[in-house]
Amino acid sequence: MATVMLIRHGQASYGQADYDVLSPLGVEQARKVGELLATQHIDALFVGPLVRQRGTATYARETAPDLPPAVTLEGLAEFSGFDMVKAFMPKLVDEDPELAFLISNPTRAGADRAFKAILAKWSRDEWRIAGVERVHEFAKRVEGALDHVISACGSGGRVAVVTSGGVIGVAVGLVFGASAHHMIRASLVVKNASITELKLTTREFAWDPDKISLALFNSVAHLPATMHTEY
Repeated sequence: MATVMLIRHGQASYGQADYDVLSPLGVEQARKVGELLATQHIDALFVGPLVRQRGTATYARETAPDLPPAVTLEGLAEFSGFDMVKAFMPKLVDEDPELAFLISNPTRAGADRAFKAILAKWSRDEWRIAGVERVHEFAKRVEGALDHVISACGSGGRVAVVTSGGVIGVAVGLVFGASAHHMIRASLVVKNASITELKLTTREFAWDPDKISLALFNSVAHLPATMHTEY
């Protein structure tokens, strides 16, 4: 039986000019992830291409220097939330005029509300626009990356994957045959630097949901309570 450890990146810089970098707390979360990985025998390490994903792997290696070199997989990138908001905000304001205040008086609570409303529309494939990846395209891309990861597992192997909440939501959803909408809903509760584990009960080491089980979801037991964050 092989194990795939899916790790969400540490806290990014929400509300800053460049979101795609770890916050100081995110750096410490990543180091805690490294402390956990140092107690495991990790046969391969994969990471998404985003700065916050690669940064998490880099800081994890500070406390787990024996980790294998990280292999970047483009398919492990998160969906582009910022492109989505930019593209769909005018449609949202048309449907919900109360959110028009965001344009002139942005607040974090308002931004969260708007993002979740847009995400719900996107995850049901109700809103589409050229240049924005559709939800089914995102899920298929992630499935392809996971197939690559699983092919690297040997019998009894343990593979670590540093990625984002949306990717983890898709992975969990694929195991249970969930809809794309419910995959994205699951991703909303995934905490920063959390661990989700998949167990493979096959010798073929290819993506087959009937031979993959969810053994652990969204665990932050390796983090002190003061480091538990979702944004």
